[in-house]
Amino acid sequence: MECFSAFFLSKYLIQLLKKSKMKKTFLYIFALLLSLPHLNAQAKFPKGKALFGGLRARQIGPATMSGRISSIAVVDDQPEVIYIGAAGGGVWKTVTGGTTFRPIFDEHTQSIGKITIDPSNPETVWVGTGEPWVRNSVSVGTGIYKSTNGGTNWKSMGLENSERIGDIIVHPENSDIVYVAVLGHLWDANEERGVFKTIDGGQNWEKVLYLDADTGCTDLAIDPDNPDVLYASMWSYRRLPWTFDSGFTGKSGIYKSTDGGENWDTIHKGLPTGKLGRMGIGVAPSNGQVIYLSVEAEQQKDKGLYLSTNQGESWEQVSTDFNTTVRPFYFSNVVVDPKNDSIVTKCGLNAIISEDRANRFRVMGLGVHSDIHDIWIDPNNTKHILLGTDGGVYESLDRGQTFKMWMNLPVSQFYHVSVDNDKPYNVYGGLQDNGSWFAPSQKAGGIGNSDWKSSFGGDGFYSFRHPTNKDIIFSEYQGGNLARYNQKTGQAKEIRPYSKADEDKFRFNWNAPVHLSPNKSERMYFGCLLYTSPSPRDRG
Repeated sequence: MECFSAFFLSKYLIQLLKKSKMKKTFLYIFALLLSLPHLNAQAKFPKGKALFGGLRARQIGPATMSGRISSIAVVDDQPEVIYIGAAGGGVWKTVTGGTTFRPIFDEHTQSIGKITIDPSNPETVWVGTGEPWVRNSVSVGTGIYKSTNGGTNWKSMGLENSERIGDIIVHPENSDIVYVAVLGHLWDANEERGVFKTIDGGQNWEKVLYLDADTGCTDLAIDPDNPDVLYASMWSYRRLPWTFDSGFTGKSGIYKSTDGGENWDTIHKGLPTGKLGRMGIGVAPSNGQVIYLSVEAEQQKDKGLYLSTNQGESWEQVSTDFNTTVRPFYFSNVVVDPKNDSIVTKCGLNAIISEDRANRFRVMGLGVHSDIHDIWIDPNNTKHILLGTDGGVYESLDRGQTFKMWMNLPVSQFYHVSVDNDKPYNVYGGLQDNGSWFAPSQKAGGIGNSDWKSSFGGDGFYSFRHPTNKDIIFSEYQGGNLARYNQKTGQAKEIRPYSKADEDKFRFNWNAPVHLSPNKSERMYFGCLLYTSPSPRDRG
């Protein structure tokens, strides 16, 4: 109250002094000097929830899709208890096998890398933050968290500068021993990378495998019969505004420890000899001798899925199926059937499964959203499978022949949202991997899925309605592709600018900026760079 009293006092003095013959400059300086000490000393402006008071957000959709899922964790003996980690939507939990979900991590980082349930105590759950699928539009994490009551409460357990965590393994017999795969920073070098180990439940961490400030760990695996035997996939990578370099230091590789992480050796016999990129490890839970390895290599012929039947002593390439080679930085997870070491699944543009040790693969499911990031196979009923995709979670009860989508996970990612000036106003926006959409902000009886209309496809980015023509919507998708959509006719026309033959090539960002002039309705600005004299690192 005192700060506001000072404010009104200063106003009163200004009015009083104006009636005198003093100069205005002196008047305002005097009033300001009078009020500022009180404002600085007494003003305590509210933050967070207090600032917004009773304001509550409401969901308006669209609910025709979900969003990017990065991790799935299920209690082995209670398959109805499931944790879902989203790329930008936090952690969700169901205790009813997916019929209902609730968010349990909203007070913390919303970008999730890995969820792991303690096999000795399913009430203990670990969450590594920071999405591990390092596209050029990922959020960062704030370390690792632990809950000892099934996600009701969380405690930060350190590794705050990790930025992104790819994997967590809890010792099957000792809950205090935990291994963490830390990828580290995407856009620069940092020391907090590699494999970390705790022997006191996360109170202290030791870096047990470290190569350099550019090389992190993407994946960990543990032998099912001997928990002292560990495998780690190390990966050097770097994003720049115009390119991505996978394996750029030449230190990527597969490492093995036989003494609980104290010492590590490379196990590369049979792997490509050139520069390696991102790799994913799948140890068969029923047979520790059998290991599948997703390999990114310099030469296209060397990429694919490799198999070891002697605990990594040697490797043999067994598949070059498209989904074993496509975009390794985005798709690397390999998951082996818990009961049959001949059945292996692989994340990719589509999820694939082989039942003959990777000799032949088939795509799992029809109508499943593309871009698969995680696979869970029920250890008690291996025909029961969950997929985490760019469009949510899908469930199969027939080993991937058919799937149903869970329609109750609202974790879609809007890259951009705009509104018009109608009453009620309309909302326009672009969704990650789910196109551009528009809908009214309110409607009698509520906004339904049928009220959301698509204005374009791809990864939706900037989307605006024409300032004066209500039928025209401008929508963008990745790489500077811009379209003008007419909602009356349903037709879309590409309007992306192209350079002339004698001009430098235009180079557009993943989400190239778009701006409509507030003064002239026909004027639009579209940002790009000129592509001139590229060096080898510039390509891509």
